[in-house]
Amino acid sequence: MADALAKGKTPEAEAAAAQGGEDAFVRGAFQSWDWVQKNLRSVLLGTVGIALIAAGVLYYVNFQASVRNQAAGELAGLRATAAPPDALIPSYESYVGRFDGTTSADEARIVLARLYLDTAQPVEAIRVLNDVSEAPNRPLGFAARSLLASAQEASGDAAAALATLEALGRDARFAFQRRQAKASVARLHAAAGRTAEAATIYAAIAQEAEDDDDLVQAGVYRIRLGELDSATSGSGS
Repeated sequence: MADALAKGKTPEAEAAAAQGGEDAFVRGAFQSWDWVQKNLRSVLLGTVGIALIAAGVLYYVNFQASVRNQAAGELAGLRATAAPPDALIPSYESYVGRFDGTTSADEARIVLARLYLDTAQPVEAIRVLNDVSEAPNRPLGFAARSLLASAQEASGDAAAALATLEALGRDARFAFQRRQAKASVARLHAAAGRTAEAATIYAAIAQEAEDDDDLVQAGVYRIRLGELDSATSGSGS
């Protein structure tokens, strides 16, 4: 009270101010309740809508997990099946169609492509591998594109194989993978008689491997470079 008097406020003014605050709170509460009553249907519909959306999201997540688990289980069963490649192809084609969009389907595509290559059907292998969705900097993506290059080469399209391997030499995640792709590029150049290009690539990746302390790979590339030099010298003599 002393503080109120010091500020020039009487007890009656203090009480009136407090009463006014209470009245304002009560009015606000009644207004909120009145709004809820007038908009109850909208509130209920909104609440139900949110619940339905949440339930739908939960169902979708659980469904997708179930599909992935089923896909992984069936793929394991397919891998354990002992049969000739041409007998396994229809089963893998059916599997890929049913589980398209899953990681397991991409794994199955790689196996299916190998089966097509084993049965001398590189064009079919290319078709299958072109549908692998995983990026080349991921394990499945790298494996798929490496196999794609082999299929393209087997089909007689060396230019397409070269382009695939050159892209892999840029985009693969790990340095040793990029070197492997570049070594295949060098091999294709050498096979086409472009020995200078091949030698340049072998020398570069051998040096890269040495810089990364990968002496085993460096030795392999040095040997290939030496073989290439020997072949070039022999043909020139």
